[in-house]
Amino acid sequence: MSTSPTLFNTSSSEATRLASPQSKIMDNKPRKIRNHDNNCKKAPWRVPGNFEIPDIIKEAWDRNKEKIHTTLHQKKKSIEPVNNVQTKRWIPVGKSPDIIPLPPLTIKVKRKLHAEFDAKLRKVLPGSKIMELNPKEQFEGLRQVGSGANGAVVRATRKHSNTQVAIKRCYIEDQDTPHHAYILRELRIMGCLSHPNLIQIREAALWDDHLWMCMELMSCSVFNLLYNTTVGLSEGNAIRIARECLEGLVYLHSKNYMHRDIKCENILLSRNGQVKLADFGLATPINKINTNRLGTAKWMAPEVVSESPYKENVDIWSLAITIIEMMDRVPPLYYLENSQDIYADILYGDPPKFHFSIPSRGMTDLISWMLTHNGLTRPGAKAVLKRIYGDIKKGTLDCTKQKELSYLVREVFPDASN
Repeated sequence: MSTSPTLFNTSSSEATRLASPQSKIMDNKPRKIRNHDNNCKKAPWRVPGNFEIPDIIKEAWDRNKEKIHTTLHQKKKSIEPVNNVQTKRWIPVGKSPDIIPLPPLTIKVKRKLHAEFDAKLRKVLPGSKIMELNPKEQFEGLRQVGSGANGAVVRATRKHSNTQVAIKRCYIEDQDTPHHAYILRELRIMGCLSHPNLIQIREAALWDDHLWMCMELMSCSVFNLLYNTTVGLSEGNAIRIARECLEGLVYLHSKNYMHRDIKCENILLSRNGQVKLADFGLATPINKINTNRLGTAKWMAPEVVSESPYKENVDIWSLAITIIEMMDRVPPLYYLENSQDIYADILYGDPPKFHFSIPSRGMTDLISWMLTHNGLTRPGAKAVLKRIYGDIKKGTLDCTKQKELSYLVREVFPDASN
């Protein structure tokens, strides 16, 4: 019940009807309305009393209740089936599942870095040689020991097996597709090679912005050996290293690849005197026309410098320059720095020769034959290897044994582990 006062006309019968039956009127005497006439008495003020506010919503419902029920009843009749035929409830075919399957969750997969290069990497290397783990957590004690055509070479130790390996780290940039081609070509070549005189890849991992190429670790390169000695190698050691390189080149050429970057930096030695060719970053197939001027300037063959079509015997020219480098400690054109001067001397200068060592007659003849200026008449790896074996047998060339080369490596690098 509302207690708010309600104004009403006391002279009206309607006011009496709206009054609450429980309310009491304080004075039943009729009020006199005040007139301007002074003789009229003033009507006393009276409390309006308590009145109930009418519930207009309920009153409207009561008035229309019958009409609403009639409408709902008619609608229900129209929904009922005709002729009182009841349709059966639909039952699903088969056993309903205990749990309603939910749609699969939408998971946003983060796009892998260098996805295009990663896809190509998995094509050139077998899955067994691809590392999916973070190499930074697999290796420790990383220390740079050299550089290759496509990146820096570091020495590292695998944590779980405590074995030492050599790792080449190559920076990967999505826009640098020519660099990708060189790296993938090197991986493809190393992945299919298996020879005791060629470095093999063990596994590779693409992590963040670097490709990690894990290879077997050697004690040093021939360049490191020369750098840490005061004289060049003996003729016997030079022939020993050259012969092992030729064994690897014969195999490499048989697989239809040429190296194109033979030099002392890319010939590795172990503590037991084993020789291996490394760095196949500039290697290329033989069965296509090659005219690109690629390699290291002072070791390039004339046809490479002139950008004429060349074949795999350019490696023989580079190996002859390397033999001179091993005995002299420097290549023949060590005194030239400008590339154009080096190219001009290779094309039009005197044939390369020894400067600081005295080779035997057999060595001089061998080097002269390997440095044939015309690439069409220059011998191949098989012919040179056959001649070296023949000259060693005849005694015109000296060749040390593997243990003598091993002794030299251990003497210069006593702390080398491999």
